[in-house]
Amino acid sequence: MTDTKNKAKTSKIFRIVGSSLLLIMAVFHGSGFSYVSKSIATSNVEGFLKEIVPALFAHPTIHLIGLAAFGILTLYLKQEIKKVVLLLSLLIVTDALLAFYLGGIIPDLLLTVAALCFVITGWRPSSDHTDL
Repeated sequence: MTDTKNKAKTSKIFRIVGSSLLLIMAVFHGSGFSYVSKSIATSNVEGFLKEIVPALFAHPTIHLIGLAAFGILTLYLKQEIKKVVLLLSLLIVTDALLAFYLGGIIPDLLLTVAALCFVITGWRPSSDHTDL
């Protein structure tokens, strides 16, 4: 029984770490919004791009906040938690691959660590999740 509680506590810690990494990345990404908005507004690109680029820049920040929210939600789930965390980790890995493709080594590493936190939680036997 104590071993199960320790595993459940470890599982929660991994989910908190993964969600925290996603929130930290969202804050750092969102902090560049005003810089990007000012830069695109003063550039000589077409008017359409001046309107759309700030919204496109804000999207990954909102996306990371949403993923973190789902990660935090898993702290309160008891049933089907395995499916949720594995789907969440798959989405995060997809973002990590995109970050790697775009040349973002640090975001790629942070996303990979966050995904691993959720993968470790999801691969635990189902009985470990009953006392969460």
